[in-house]
Amino acid sequence: MKKTLLMAFAIVAAVAMTGCKSSKTLSDAATVASPTEEVKEVEPITYTTPTRTTTRTTPVAQAGDRQEKVSVVNSGDAGLLKDYNVVVGAFSNKTNADNFKAKMVSRGYNAFLVQNEAGLYRVVAGGYDTRAQAVSVRDNIRSTYANDDPGTCPAAWLLIPAY
Repeated sequence: MKKTLLMAFAIVAAVAMTGCKSSKTLSDAATVASPTEEVKEVEPITYTTPTRTTTRTTPVAQAGDRQEKVSVVNSGDAGLLKDYNVVVGAFSNKTNADNFKAKMVSRGYNAFLVQNEAGLYRVVAGGYDTRAQAVSVRDNIRSTYANDDPGTCPAAWLLIPAY
């Protein structure tokens, strides 16, 4: 009985070993890149935000700057939000924000509204591609409108959108 059982086990093992054998040879298998192949440079990451599609590095906020997730209130202003934005007022009421935006437009600024995740409306005097441009405009606004209502122009700051 032991001999028969041992023989049956040997036959099953032999069939199992040959039945599962791969028909592919090593040369048919996927090859690994040759060490002499050149490494290709990775493409820059392109991402889409509610306001625009861009490829760039995210600017780093410096002391006095704020980084917030914001969205442009009026879709026609979507292209105005840049890497560096000069915020001149913040309002919880959209009508008040619209009125202050109109005041900044009458002063010659390309003002627009953004809304942050907390629901506050930010009045942006303008968006700029470089920090130097934005700082120059911010400082000019602070000095020119130093006598405005507290919480508006004299307290202008830079907003860097967080994506």
